[in-house]
Amino acid sequence: MKLSANEAAKRTGKSVPTITRAIKSGKISAEKSGSGGYLIDPAELFRVFPAVAKLNAETLPMLKSETPRLPPSETHPLQEKVASLEAALADAKAERDEWRYQAKRLAMALPAPTSETIVMPRQRMWARLFARAKKD
Repeated sequence: MKLSANEAAKRTGKSVPTITRAIKSGKISAEKSGSGGYLIDPAELFRVFPAVAKLNAETLPMLKSETPRLPPSETHPLQEKVASLEAALADAKAERDEWRYQAKRLAMALPAPTSETIVMPRQRMWARLFARAKKD
């Protein structure tokens, strides 16, 4: 009898995403069912994850989520830090945009190049060659 990912999670004390991640990474082999779920052989499952003898109070919260819930006293400083970093990022983006605008204005204000200001590298090379020929 093969197990669904939900039943496998209950029997091992892991969450369903943990079971499906193990299947996708190749740690556990499983068959795809017609409904889109997975059918897992119990021997294959217990080869990777040990079976839970009984569902007790310690394993029930683990079945819901693997991410621990932190009390508000611990998350508040983190939320303040995130807010300050977002504000700093917004300031940096605004400053970047100001510099970009200034660069565009300066580029438009430059005079158009004239033929006197453009010296072709070949002209300089020929001028040097002819100058050397005259000296020799």
